[in-house]
Amino acid sequence: MFKAVLDCLFATNTSKEQPNYFYFEGDEELEEELINKSLNNIKKANISKPLRLISAEETHQQEFYDFLFGQSPATTQHDELSHYVAAQIDTVLRNPETIFQAMPVLPASLSKVIEQLSDNNFDTEELLVLIQQEPSIAAKVIELANSSFYNHTNKEIADLKSAFMLLGSNGLIEGVINGFVSKLTPQSHIYFKQYGNKIWQHSLATGVIAKALLNTSTYKEEAAQGYLIGLICNLGDMIMYQLLMEAFSFVHPDCQPNSYAFKELMQKNSKKIAYHIAKHWHFPPSILDALALQVKLTKPSMLSAAFTKRPMACFVFEANIISELIMMFEHKDKTEEEVYEAVTALLHSEEAKQHIKLYFANEGVTP
Repeated sequence: MFKAVLDCLFATNTSKEQPNYFYFEGDEELEEELINKSLNNIKKANISKPLRLISAEETHQQEFYDFLFGQSPATTQHDELSHYVAAQIDTVLRNPETIFQAMPVLPASLSKVIEQLSDNNFDTEELLVLIQQEPSIAAKVIELANSSFYNHTNKEIADLKSAFMLLGSNGLIEGVINGFVSKLTPQSHIYFKQYGNKIWQHSLATGVIAKALLNTSTYKEEAAQGYLIGLICNLGDMIMYQLLMEAFSFVHPDCQPNSYAFKELMQKNSKKIAYHIAKHWHFPPSILDALALQVKLTKPSMLSAAFTKRPMACFVFEANIISELIMMFEHKDKTEEEVYEAVTALLHSEEAKQHIKLYFANEGVTP
């Protein structure tokens, strides 16, 4: 997807000879310059880190990236190659339009679908006509309607109207976004397939939890939109990781990009990219506003004030954290005690805290 972008960032070999992925190592002066620059950056980082207090939210995000990609070997902290690639990608992230030019254009019909789904009083017939204009997305909606989660009768669903009758509005939203995101998910690399599946399950859970939190609050009328925003708020993770994998293959095709440098880059930029993607695709202002808040909320202490102005967006923020905690618990990366400690440090609303208690009650775990 990002080949044109990467061609501009990294030197390429136009001859018929085997590409030299370690092209910069052939120039001893350049190699020494890169190493010295990276080591200086590392030294500066090591000096400055103790002076900067890392918030509970940042610590939690670091732990979640370790869960997704695996623990980074200690040697990667001093991996000049990873720092070199990360620095190149950082130049792209400073100008998000560069990325968007390489991504598929959002069809006008799908843009209208998103707009309709953001309105609790959407016209079902008009919505179904719009979805029919996107065959791959229509197929995903029908596929979802035939899944065991929704279809308990095993009666085959073959058309959109029947699918909607079975799924309901929220299920229809899930199918539409599922079909949309599947277009952005690379299928070639098995490592990304595993990661892509994790991040999609996380996104889906975030939407479901956001809807549940809103339905138990005084903002029930915003539950459908909260579900939609929960589904798309992690798009930045998927796009950024694909960009990193493709970039890393230019210079180091046999290794996986799971270094500290890459994780820090994703933690810094993924929510911003999700916002810019939605803006690039002309999503409604209400969705953009909620995604913007996901970027601004960097400390749990900010939630209290934010809830008074943007409650729906705050519930999405909490749903995202709850989904991450539950995923880590279910994969034995966190104990129930550690989850409750994180809940105390990271969550604000009673709805969010009660959701965790209910989850553990259903799992047969007592606090």
